[in-house]
Amino acid sequence: MALRSATLAMLLLMAAATSASAEDQPSPAPASPATPAAPAAPEGPPWTEFQSQERGFAVSFPGTPKVKSVPVEGQNPLLQYDFQVSVGDDTVYSVVVFEYPAGKAPRQLDTDYYVKLVNAYAKGSESRLRKRGSTTIAGRPGFEAIADDAKGKLNHLVDIVPAGDRIYMLATAGPKNHATGDDAMRFRDSFRLLGDAEPQSQSAADPPAQ
Repeated sequence: MALRSATLAMLLLMAAATSASAEDQPSPAPASPATPAAPAAPEGPPWTEFQSQERGFAVSFPGTPKVKSVPVEGQNPLLQYDFQVSVGDDTVYSVVVFEYPAGKAPRQLDTDYYVKLVNAYAKGSESRLRKRGSTTIAGRPGFEAIADDAKGKLNHLVDIVPAGDRIYMLATAGPKNHATGDDAMRFRDSFRLLGDAEPQSQSAADPPAQ
């Protein structure tokens, strides 16, 4: 807004100067044809907060997510809920919720459990883990990993946080360096659990995987 106001002020000053000069000139030269303005660069889709009261979370997406649910093969009655937004041909944002029956979720998850989950993600996405480690997501202890596809064209950021009878997996993939870019960070840091106290910020907890 300040930049726009300054630009308008400059245009008004230029117009005033042109008017004053014209009073001293009996026959001003014709103005040159105006150069067409360059088209504005297209903006990305707007980010808005999406809330799922049923699944107990909120997160910002660059669009309206497609939602589906499926039972996890061989893990009945474990259910998997997917919330996904695609941007263009090579960028995707997804929250996956693994929901157990009351009291049946695994307790005190250790590093081995998290590693199995991110390895399963890497296998399913045909990518290779590059970094992984403990972190804090939405004020809770969790796990984060960065992976790359075999051709080095897609970059993945994966975060896992358990909460009660649910395990949340945040995953986003995009072009090279996407996992450490602003949009991936915005997506991850916007995640919160509904009904929880104000979450601890990422920067105040543990740094992201590098």
